[in-house]
Amino acid sequence: MKKYVISFVAFCVAFVVALGFIYYQANPAVRLSGDQLDLEWHGRIENEFGTYNGALIGDLFFGKGDFEFLSGETYTGDWKDSHMSGIGVVTFPKIGSYTGEMKGSKRNGQGTFVWLSGDMYEGNWENDAMSGKGKYSFSNGGTLDGTFENNKPISGTYTREIVLPEDAPETNVSYLEYIFSGSTKHVVFRTKGGLKYDGDISALISTGSATITYPSGNVYVGKLSAGQRQGKGLYTWKDSSGATIAYYEGNWELDSMNGQGEYHYSSSIYPYLSGSFCDDVPEGTLTYYKEAGNTFETKWTNGICTSVKET
Repeated sequence: MKKYVISFVAFCVAFVVALGFIYYQANPAVRLSGDQLDLEWHGRIENEFGTYNGALIGDLFFGKGDFEFLSGETYTGDWKDSHMSGIGVVTFPKIGSYTGEMKGSKRNGQGTFVWLSGDMYEGNWENDAMSGKGKYSFSNGGTLDGTFENNKPISGTYTREIVLPEDAPETNVSYLEYIFSGSTKHVVFRTKGGLKYDGDISALISTGSATITYPSGNVYVGKLSAGQRQGKGLYTWKDSSGATIAYYEGNWELDSMNGQGEYHYSSSIYPYLSGSFCDDVPEGTLTYYKEAGNTFETKWTNGICTSVKET
């Protein structure tokens, strides 16, 4: 029995020594003291977060090094006082990777994150979040250039060129530009057929203002409601060279000239017709201005002039 006790004691001593050696290897501070704490060396250290392999000063991660986290992430780059600080690369499994400035073991400063989906952000970071000026590129080809706050864009411009198939409808959008800042939301888009919209995004949903250039070259500038001409507006007819051939300025309703307005028969002020319009044609009694000081009273029914009287 005595020899079993001796063997057991010997085993315990050997086990304690082994544990001490493991702790000694994993904790440089245990074996470093005084001037040794400033010793520059290269080593491998394991802690509760993962495994470090790289440059050290005493027991601190300092310089170039790699860290494999138990959660699966990896970091390769600069270290200072055992914190990821400087330039480095962080890889997130099944998500993507970050390359850029680090401070206090967080993404701080200029950096680029590339997602496995193909999206990419290039710009400023604060406390591990996209914050400040930056550019987000989507895998579909769109880009958002603006200002971010805690991973959310708060102002900027989104643009996207869309390649359409030859048989796509003429109304399909081929280019989109969206500008936003606070309550201001502005959109520019072009269709395959040649229509261009430049105005408030609210005008497409509720009410707002916009400039619309039609495939024919004609241009409308004014108020809209749910995408239709509604309220005060100016519509200009153009020829193939882009020259003005006529224009109407006045009230619109349900995309048509309705209410009080003036129809000018050329690019000049005179001659023009002033009065009430209904469904794009003059209706009732209107005044025809041939030139300054030379006017006529005209009567119209369903767009047809039935009477002319000089005044």
